[in-house]
Amino acid sequence: MATARRERYRKQTREEAKAVALAQLSESGTAGISVNAIAKAMGMTGPALYRYFASRDELLTELITDTYRDLAETLARAVADATPADRFRALALALRDWAKRQPDRYLLIYGTPVPGYQAPPETTEIAAGLMRTIVDACATVGGDGVGAGDGGAGGSGAAMSGGQPLTELEAALARHLEGAGPWVAGEEPGGALKGRALRTWTRLHGVISLDVQGQFTGMGFDPSVLFEAEIDALVRGG
Repeated sequence: MATARRERYRKQTREEAKAVALAQLSESGTAGISVNAIAKAMGMTGPALYRYFASRDELLTELITDTYRDLAETLARAVADATPADRFRALALALRDWAKRQPDRYLLIYGTPVPGYQAPPETTEIAAGLMRTIVDACATVGGDGVGAGDGGAGGSGAAMSGGQPLTELEAALARHLEGAGPWVAGEEPGGALKGRALRTWTRLHGVISLDVQGQFTGMGFDPSVLFEAEIDALVRGG
């Protein structure tokens, strides 16, 4: 019983610390996250909070992992609820909506890297899994018929895509996706689709990142209209 109470208290304390850290993130960015400042806001001493998080980097890892998982679950739900033809649009709109609702968390994982912070393998694995959702959604757009089985997904330049060697970009993405575990037999997409997914992902983030950071302010148009136009262009294969 006493052990269970301690575990509950430990979990509550860690969750409260993460909530305060997110508030700091909103106010000052990643550079403003301080374990000692978090402890003070919680009515604790710095050394006491270090019993729950060994370092600032461990706390950052928790925040980043939680954020990636939340985004991955959001996109997976959006895709699951859409028809095959609408999966890409549903995913793109869900991504922008998620980023606009919590811009600080968006910038935590897609903004300026934290100086001196090295992401552990588990965050890379979650990011790779999220990218696989993007790849699957991109199989329904582009108009070129590239889909699962259009060539190997191996990480070497000798792998094939539609009978041609993978480009450096396609091979690099294939290596990144290896961190998400094996594909279901017969369902692994080829390198061309993976490469297209990466290019699509960067185009969506280009508009979203500028929007989240307020770069369209004063330009006289609705950023959502620009984002919709980008989706339409990607669906057509443009």
